[in-house]
Amino acid sequence: MSINHTEALLQAIKKLGTKVERELNESIQNSINKEDIFKSLVTRSEVTAASMKKLRDAIETLSIPLNFPTKTDVANAAKLTVQAEEKMDQIDEKVIALAKSIEEIKKALASPAESAEK
Repeated sequence: MSINHTEALLQAIKKLGTKVERELNESIQNSINKEDIFKSLVTRSEVTAASMKKLRDAIETLSIPLNFPTKTDVANAAKLTVQAEEKMDQIDEKVIALAKSIEEIKKALASPAESAEK
């Protein structure tokens, strides 16, 4: 009996939770779908974007006399670092290949000399 009672209680809680979730979702959707809220958000986002652009321009202007890197400078430095690492990896691979070739040449030159001595 206890197990059935627990299962019934869990089912009731599950149904109630599902109902509350559905009501909350509907409430949120109704809030979002209001046109005046949407227009307000659009206006605010445009103002925020304009403010961010002005701030970015001011930082760019101040970075020259104050001699500090901008976000663009840091991004460019990061790109150059990645490119340098890639080139170093390529050079490393070529050096390894050359070392192997030199070892093969040494072995090839040593083999005829050994057979001539015998």
